[in-house]
Amino acid sequence: MQVKKSNSFLSDFEKEEIENLAEYISLSYFQKGPVDVELIAEKENISFCYGNYEESYDGLLEHEYGSFHIYINIDRLEHAYTERARFTFAHELGHYFIDSHRNALSKGLINSHPSFTGFVSDIKMEREADYFASCLLIPKKWVKEYCFKKSFSFRIIQELSKLYQVSLTATAIRFAIIGCHPIMVVCSQNNRVKWYWSTSDFPFWTLKHGKEKVPVDTAVGEYFLNGTKYDSTETVYADDWFKVKFEDDYERKFYEQCIYGYDNTVISVLWED
Repeated sequence: MQVKKSNSFLSDFEKEEIENLAEYISLSYFQKGPVDVELIAEKENISFCYGNYEESYDGLLEHEYGSFHIYINIDRLEHAYTERARFTFAHELGHYFIDSHRNALSKGLINSHPSFTGFVSDIKMEREADYFASCLLIPKKWVKEYCFKKSFSFRIIQELSKLYQVSLTATAIRFAIIGCHPIMVVCSQNNRVKWYWSTSDFPFWTLKHGKEKVPVDTAVGEYFLNGTKYDSTETVYADDWFKVKFEDDYERKFYEQCIYGYDNTVISVLWED
């Protein structure tokens, strides 16, 4: 299943290159999940530590005297083995394994810089490392095997998240790229859409207000309007979310599940039966 071009996230070509790299690394070390990110670092002779660095960053990859070291900030990530800490560790591995990132650090073309992970950054290098992390932790092969002949509901994403010890956000984004079922993933922050994409067989592509604002009559719209959070899957209609051309499509029923993240960011997962 092909995936439509992402909207302001990464191009399809960039995603494919990063995915191939990350999955090669995962499957070289592990036959089944969850992925042990510390083991990968040890095999690559990357030292690491968990420390208290207040609000300075989630993680950081440092190059000094020919060696690499990963810092993980447990002040922001609670403790070493949370889903966010694992994802942040994988993100920093992305900075190491992606050639352009590693070479820029090792040659002194860029300084070690603080990373804030979880698909919230507008910096391309950070988005590449985030995407690497999701591919490393959730290889396509494992997801397709798990989803074979299963009908889709948000429960599938919850199960994959638990199985591979990865956040719901990263799992939903990964699932949308793999495309086992027609879905759209929309990332919103402060009542504006940051990026979105869908599988090629998703029936709509253009959002109702583009990226200017989140549609009001949606679950995420209610969150930004009055702070309402929905734990359950909510019913919405095509006209609530999308620019609809044909009258018969206005009342097409969709489902929306919100994943509430940090920094006033919300991931909306949208699908149709």
